[in-house]
Amino acid sequence: MPRKTLNASRLQEAVSRRLHKLQEVIDDGVKFVVPRPQLQPADRTGCNWTMKHFGNAAGFEASIADVLAKVQAEYNLAAEGEDEQEEQDEGRPDPFGQTVRAGKANPFGEAAGPAKASNPFGEAKPAGKADPFGAAEEPAAPAVKQPADPFGDA
Repeated sequence: MPRKTLNASRLQEAVSRRLHKLQEVIDDGVKFVVPRPQLQPADRTGCNWTMKHFGNAAGFEASIADVLAKVQAEYNLAAEGEDEQEEQDEGRPDPFGQTVRAGKANPFGEAAGPAKASNPFGEAKPAGKADPFGAAEEPAAPAVKQPADPFGDA
């Protein structure tokens, strides 16, 4: 059976997920530090990656070796820059009729960089100082004279 190809992050997640599902790991409440897989020449089984130096693994070496062997039998590490999605996209026409592959170009068709945001309500600045929404300014009401203080406080 041919192996599936995954990138380094997904392989790391797969090993971590399987390790932390083991009953003895759950019972002890252990959290392992799973290293990134390292690319190597294919071994006699055809596996092209390995993992070394798991953190917090004392006493669980056999369980880790078992999980690692199962994942290595199932998956290969994608070469630098290679991704399983890119392999699937080869030969598939672009639905938008462009020659540039998705992910390498802006999907919205803009030339370069984000466009400056414009004010959807009209001008770039508010129309008046008093009303930020641009309503017509009403004449200011005359100031109301305050009655004198009946207690004589100044």
